Amino acid sequence: MVKNVQALRFVFIMLVVLSHIIGKSFDFGGECGVSFFFMLSGFILSYAYGEKVLARTFGQRRFILRQLSKFYPLHVLLFVMMIVMDARLGNFYSWDKMAANLLLLQSWVPSDDFYFAGNGVSWFLSDLLFFYIVFPTVFRILVSVSCQRLLMGAVVILALYGYLAISIPAGFINPLLYVAPWTRLLDFSIGILLFRFYTSADGVSFRSWLSRLTSVGLTCMELALVMAVVASFFVYENVSLRFRCAALFWFVLPAVIFIFVASDKLKGIVTQFQHSSIMQWLGNVSLEIYLIHCVCMRCLYSALTFCGIDEETRLSPMILVLTLGLIIVVSYLTQRYFVAPISSRLVKCIRWS
Repeated sequence: MVKNVQALRFVFIMLVVLSHIIGKSFDFGGECGVSFFFMLSGFILSYAYGEKVLARTFGQRRFILRQLSKFYPLHVLLFVMMIVMDARLGNFYSWDKMAANLLLLQSWVPSDDFYFAGNGVSWFLSDLLFFYIVFPTVFRILVSVSCQRLLMGAVVILALYGYLAISIPAGFINPLLYVAPWTRLLDFSIGILLFRFYTSADGVSFRSWLSRLTSVGLTCMELALVMAVVASFFVYENVSLRFRCAALFWFVLPAVIFIFVASDKLKGIVTQFQHSSIMQWLGNVSLEIYLIHCVCMRCLYSALTFCGIDEETRLSPMILVLTLGLIIVVSYLTQRYFVAPISSRLVKCIRWS
């Protein structure tokens, strides 16, 4: 396990959570967090299964079933909870929205009302499932094609993406550039290409140079990466919505993933902090935090409204700490007493199938 990656999962999940707590003024958090996880997925899958894919010993069916066992039961539970809560308010979902959500196909329909139905954040799972399905094919293509053809293909694809970004109506920016699996496949592919560089002669040489740095030098590099992410926040406001929802982060996050994976066994201060037991524990429940935080927020805010606390007070330090604390505690309990036991049983069934 790459401990830096485990900790970074929590860091970027918190950006997503804070974007939903704060609202439109911090859309950066959600868009940056989602981009990070799509790229990280491409890199980690390549890191873990790349050799098996090339050797054609990768058991894709079992892999997908194992991945689904980690989040699908919780996805169904949260979807049902949202249906019940919405029904109490007189909001009912059509059968096609429910079917698409349960089948994890909702992100293919370019409509906010469709892919945000139920537990809105589950559209991410729809994209992730698509990436799991196409991973072996995309990986073989991206790691075997020559650098010249890869560069030519990248130029063509980026040109097409740029044309799409500037030509689509404003109402389709979110559905087609932020949510749609076929455009977010670019982020996933960047993760695979990052792995290709990581294992290339140049990547190995850079990692060797990194290992020779002093702890002070490593710390400076790590802090520079943190500042680069912070700088992207300030740049974000001055970039068109058509590009900042995804493309902006193609220039920053690959470096974050590469450096922190490469420095995982080294002694930079940021790495030492990320290796702490609390950060590892928080990283371990990051998926549950992502899936469950909207339900927790909705329940808590309903209780606060009942107690006479208005919306403006929700961003006060005390309420913010209460919200985050509740999300983390409920996520931990959910993982320990619901996700882990069910996943364990399902994995045993998959092994015998």
